[in-house]
Amino acid sequence: MSTNDQDPSNLALEQLLEQIAYLQEALTAISKGGVDAVVIGEPDQEKIYTLTSADRPYRVIVESMGEGAVTVSERGVILFANPRLADILGVQRESMVGRDLSAYVDEDQRPALLALLDDRAADTRRAEITIARPDGTKVPFLVVATDLDIEGVLVHCLVLSDLTMQKKVEQQTAEDAAAAERQRVAREVNDTIVQGLVTAEMALDLGQHEHARAVIASTSSRARHWIGELAGDHLEAGMAVRSSAARPEAETP
Repeated sequence: MSTNDQDPSNLALEQLLEQIAYLQEALTAISKGGVDAVVIGEPDQEKIYTLTSADRPYRVIVESMGEGAVTVSERGVILFANPRLADILGVQRESMVGRDLSAYVDEDQRPALLALLDDRAADTRRAEITIARPDGTKVPFLVVATDLDIEGVLVHCLVLSDLTMQKKVEQQTAEDAAAAERQRVAREVNDTIVQGLVTAEMALDLGQHEHARAVIASTSSRARHWIGELAGDHLEAGMAVRSSAARPEAETP
């Protein structure tokens, strides 16, 4: 029997079953999160209804950002941790939920962590905390803590930023400053010695032997002072001192 010869009631039933199957498929897709929006209405009069929750963009940011993020209860029990924090701690993310956050930091770092979880302090609290990774390396982090009241329940939100590069830059800057200071002191030593020797030589040319000796003694004292600074005040008494007597002056013919 051709389609045209079908009973109208049977045809209507088949169409109804197809619509039901289509609706079931759509509902399944919606329930599994496979649909972000629904378009309803006739052509040119369509209305779009978004199904994505308003906080979804923020969840995506937290999940993919380069800083560690964690929410903990008032007593410090982990409620949520993003992938970056699990990577920092070298643990499985799923194993973190329900554990005490203090279990992941060394004993000497726990007072700083407890201060971050003290809601009686400022609205936003900051502290530097060092965390030891599984390979033993210690990584400095700037931890920023804020509080949220979710339907009467206090939750602490912490964001951890790796300070490794910043610390390296600070150390390099300090080393560069120290090197520049050593160069300055070295120039002072050189200038002091050269000036003293020239002055003493001129005094000797004029026959002023006592003055020449005084200049050399003064130059030696000043040079030792500068050398002490160059050595970082590690120059002890008796160092850089001649161990033998000075050669007798040659008699003037």
